[in-house]
Amino acid sequence: MSFELGENDALLIVGASEHLADLYYATRFRAPDAFVFLWTAEEKILLTSNLELDRAREQAAVDRVLSHTHYEDKARATGCRQPSTNDVLQALLADLNLSKLLVPSDFPLGTADFLRTAGLSLQVAANPLFPQRQIKNEEEVKAIHGAQRAAEAGMAAARAMLEEANIENGMLMHDGVTLSSERVRRAIHLALMELDCTAQHTIVAGGEQGCDPHQEGHGPLRAGEPIIIDIFPQDDHSGYFGDITRTFVKGPVSDEVRSLYETVLQAQETALEQIKAGADGCAIHAEVLDSFSAKGYETGEKDGYMQGYFHGTGHGLGLEIHEGPRISLRGDTLHEGQVVTVEPGLYYRGLGGVRIEDTVVVRADGCENLTTFPKELEVS
Repeated sequence: MSFELGENDALLIVGASEHLADLYYATRFRAPDAFVFLWTAEEKILLTSNLELDRAREQAAVDRVLSHTHYEDKARATGCRQPSTNDVLQALLADLNLSKLLVPSDFPLGTADFLRTAGLSLQVAANPLFPQRQIKNEEEVKAIHGAQRAAEAGMAAARAMLEEANIENGMLMHDGVTLSSERVRRAIHLALMELDCTAQHTIVAGGEQGCDPHQEGHGPLRAGEPIIIDIFPQDDHSGYFGDITRTFVKGPVSDEVRSLYETVLQAQETALEQIKAGADGCAIHAEVLDSFSAKGYETGEKDGYMQGYFHGTGHGLGLEIHEGPRISLRGDTLHEGQVVTVEPGLYYRGLGGVRIEDTVVVRADGCENLTTFPKELEVS
């Protein structure tokens, strides 16, 4: 991996790599606390606290790991009695004779103001910082595949609960207790934990709750209503994500819901057939939208709510759950090695929502689907 500095002395990133995908990508060192990373034309340098010093020297893909304490002492030697984090950073930059820095667009404003006041030059880098991060090598694809297997295990746990449920007075009951979104979500998370994955904001949304694509879902689940389950776990070791969505109905399925489901499934299959290197994400999305309109499923605001199809067809996946490229109205050209989701959906108040999502790898002449979980609406 290389990086173009232009006229700058170094790229500077300050933050916690557990939350900054670019920082983890550049260092392969995951830490919950902030550290300093410098990438010059000759080397990669990491500055961290004594707490993380030995682990960073063992794990980080950098050339040198330096001690925060050492540069605290250097800052004190300049007359700073109680050096702040910014004082330590300034001492490091002075020691390395670096004065022209390239920083990411989300660089901390307070640190930027401090450095500029101290006479340093800061230039904001183009976004995305590492566009090559979108192209996954086979090791990264393997990591995503592992997270996807965990996501499918979570989906299997959710489906099992629905299969085991009984219907009483139109409600789903499990072990004599009303089956709720919360209970299903808990079962999903337990299945993920068994495979060293963690998920946040897992969606188990029944009925009209499913009409809001990011509604996590809450309360009792009802028979005959579509239940959208969207699971996107992160592997605790690799940091890569998986992503899957399925829609289920336990109990009698109305003709309207069945038609909705079959329409979304057909649209997804059409989109999957078009995924390949060189494909236009905007054109793929437009075809999905057109296929819905052709069957009478219109999109727009109705009765105060957005209804129909009002999100993108897919997004990139990797160290972030949402990253480039996009398959949407502002879609990108797809390239070999990218990993993307394909997730059309339809949402109508009074009927419910349907979304079906797979995660695939873009290949030269098509796509490799990393998702194997069956697509079946009815749960017996």
